[in-house]
Formats: sequence, structure tokens, C-alpha cells
Amino acid sequence: MGLMKNLGDARADARRYNAARRRAARLAGDDSSRLIRLETISETERYQLAQDADRVTAFNKAVEQWAQRVTTQLRATIASRSLRIARELHPNLYTDRYGLVNRVGFSFPRHGIYIHKGAYKGHGGFIGSKWEMLKRVGGQEVSTGIVRHTNPDSLGKQGTGARRPFQWFDPVIRNRIGELEAVVLDYFDTMVIDATNIYINR
Repeated sequence: MGLMKNLGDARADARRYNAARRRAARLAGDDSSRLIRLETISETERYQLAQDADRVTAFNKAVEQWAQRVTTQLRATIASRSLRIARELHPNLYTDRYGLVNRVGFSFPRHGIYIHKGAYKGHGGFIGSKWEMLKRVGGQEVSTGIVRHTNPDSLGKQGTGARRPFQWFDPVIRNRIGELEAVVLDYFDTMVIDATNIYINR
């Protein structure tokens, strides 16, 4: 009985944890818009490439390898400021209905944005944000149900205090996007890369 109860509690904690992370991401505005999009002008070209399973695999692998190289550089850049961000940063690749990668993003803890912008307590951005407080229970973060908001008195003060902006994300992406363009040109004539929404400073 005790073992089954513990297993049930662990599953319930995991469900609460996952739900809390999804809610926190929604509140923070972390949706699919913060991605690099690989869009084709010709749907026919995408369909034709999808008919060749080997080329689909090669294209996806090439994009994945690019994302891994970028991740390695991002981790090296931020490690001096936050080992947690370096440890938890990872790439996310999404595919379309043909199985071709069409979006690339990077996940990292929320305070990576603060470091990038030079924001901290009492020194917020111009818009502010809201987030759900999490607490650690049994080694997992679970929701407290408490929604926090940026203090209005701190708005517009980021980058003016003791913590200066350390732009660890945008410059790396900007310098490496040309490599992704080269990968895409090996497979598509009409694919366009939209990286406007990936940057923290937009």
C-alpha cells in the first residue's frame, strides 16, 4: 500500500509540475513565436523533398547539428555568469507535416533574459511581466498558484544599476545564422529564414 501511494503521489507531483511549467511559460509569453522559422515560398518544393526520406533525414540532421553547435557556444558564453543556464540550455526543433524541420528555438531558465538585459530586482524593463511562483517539492518544482508581477516602480530601470547587460544570446545567434542559411541553400531554392523573433532584444 505504501509503495503504491508513493508512486501515485510522485505521478501527481509530476503532473502538477508539468502543468505549472506550461502555465509559467504562457504567463511569460514563451510561445512558439520565439523561434527561427524556416519557411518555403513553394510548398511543392517542400513536398518533393519530403518524398526522398534520405534527404529529409540529412536536412534534419544538418539543422540539428547547427543547433547543437550554437548551443555549445551559448553555454560557453553564459557559463561565467550562470552555470544553471549553461546546464539547462537546450535546442528545440519542430517539424512540419512532412517531417522536415521548420522551426528552431532554444530553451533556458528565465533569468537568462535578465542577465542579457541587465535586469534584476528593482531594475525592470519597460513593459514588465508576470510569472507563476514555483516551489521545490521532492526535487521537483511545483506550482504555488501565486502569480507575481513586475513592480511598477522598477519599470524602465534595467541596465542602469550595478548589473549591466551581458548580451550572451543575440550576438551568438546573429553570428551563426549564416551557417544555417548555407545549410538551407543546400536543400531548398525557395526557403526563407525568419529569425526576427528569436532575439531577446527585438
